[in-house]
Amino acid sequence: MRSTRTRLAGLAAAALLLAACSETKKDDAGGGDPSTPGTEEPTTRTTRGVTDDKILVGGNVYDLYYGDARIGVEARLKEANDAGGVHGRQIEVVEIANDNNEPTKSLENVQRLVEQQQVFALLPIMSGGFGGGDYIVDNNIPTFGWGTHPAFCENENAFGFTGCVTHPSLTKGSNALGTGLEELLGGTDATVAFLGEDNDSSKGGIELLVASVEDKGFDVVLADTSLPAPPDPLGDASPFVSKVMQADGGSPPDIVYIVATLSGTKIADALQGAGYEGKIFTPSYSPLLLGTPGYDGVFINTQFSLDPEVPANAAMLEAVHAIDADAELNLGIAAGYWTADFFIAGLEATGEDLTVENLLKTLNDGFTYEVPDVVGPSTWPENHELSVPCSAITEVRDGEFIPLVPLTCGENIDVG
Repeated sequence: MRSTRTRLAGLAAAALLLAACSETKKDDAGGGDPSTPGTEEPTTRTTRGVTDDKILVGGNVYDLYYGDARIGVEARLKEANDAGGVHGRQIEVVEIANDNNEPTKSLENVQRLVEQQQVFALLPIMSGGFGGGDYIVDNNIPTFGWGTHPAFCENENAFGFTGCVTHPSLTKGSNALGTGLEELLGGTDATVAFLGEDNDSSKGGIELLVASVEDKGFDVVLADTSLPAPPDPLGDASPFVSKVMQADGGSPPDIVYIVATLSGTKIADALQGAGYEGKIFTPSYSPLLLGTPGYDGVFINTQFSLDPEVPANAAMLEAVHAIDADAELNLGIAAGYWTADFFIAGLEATGEDLTVENLLKTLNDGFTYEVPDVVGPSTWPENHELSVPCSAITEVRDGEFIPLVPLTCGENIDVG
């Protein structure tokens, strides 16, 4: 059952359904029971954006955090196109629009891409404020991205290369973080505090993270989601530092995990300044933060490996540098590259007879995706409901990223 998204997105998608434009044909030669000629049901064949030698795609990102996904997508598509395309077709990006994290804007973006620019599929989709979830389902649009938004869950159209990361019911999660921490520490005898922003995304994320570490036996002593949410800045960090320093029965916890988009390094810097000696974690892997007070000395937890020495990542970086010699590996680039790689793998498996219906049937009929030592395995349709339960841990040390825990996979768990 599809999750209910914003009322605005739902109403807009219902109106847009009537105006949706695609090239659709009825093929009486397919479908039905071949043993009873003449009774076959026509098969819908949607070929919008597909010709004998071309496939049109387009995407939507929040530039502030995922703008570099464009580089990753371009790099992977160039590799495929230079090798002759996929089944003879070149993949062309019409536009990757910026939505400024605004749901209404992202809905407008995907509507334009599909109805006016006639793209076959949407990629990449990467935005915390994505508002096109109902639209892609109502209009049967193949959609690919990093599945951190609930729009990637509970439908058969959206495919996150790491599965459904944030299930909207918050009843399904994974013990990936707990598994990674256990690998790093050599056990689970540690206390953990979580700090997050005062918004639904942070609250839901921390609820899943708490379940992840508790499933492995860690003791959660604080789960606070009162940090100011963007665009509000963090003023005085001392009240939050005090909470952390006294969270474990009046003493500091062993681990602090900070889920914050703008204030993460400021909190980390304040904790370090207060003499905190435990491990500070963040999900933010960004070369732009190197040298920022509070970033050096933190540990970074990611859902896929960013170790440049891993062969698949080394090959990705070679492809990236072929189009941008100065590009530095970050979450956006990697997520864009693996999103495009997933899409290409789906096209290859579908074959020369490319339609929307054939692609979705292929993907939802036991299709599997994995990048050894980089992206954990997913199987579809199961991963429309589940995340890929894997993580890697990196340390920021002396202005460099030091891989500590390679991609390590746990299990999916029930939450609550």
